[in-house]
Amino acid sequence: MNLNEYALSKLENQMLLKDSIIDLAILMGHTATEPISSHIFCLEFDFTQEEHDKILLHLNLLSDKKSLKLKEIRTELIKVVPKTAELSNDIFRGMLKIFLKQFDINLEVPDLI
Repeated sequence: MNLNEYALSKLENQMLLKDSIIDLAILMGHTATEPISSHIFCLEFDFTQEEHDKILLHLNLLSDKKSLKLKEIRTELIKVVPKTAELSNDIFRGMLKIFLKQFDINLEVPDLI
């Protein structure tokens, strides 16, 4: 096996692992609009660990305001992780819900429901 074949094999195995994790999550009730984990959400939508952590950090910083509208949060997150602009409103809502729930972030979002 040459270097190119090895690199392709590793990439294919990583894709298989990613797809397997998402398959298991789906069996547990995961959807794009109702994710069961922020990490699985990020894996599914190709967010890096660094982008995940930026979202988490920024939501924690925003929680100082206690209450924000969904549009305000989206505007702020787009500034730190531009890729979030590509998410539909429903998927963005799902992402926000799982981050707030999973990390117990005390931020009220009246129009999140």
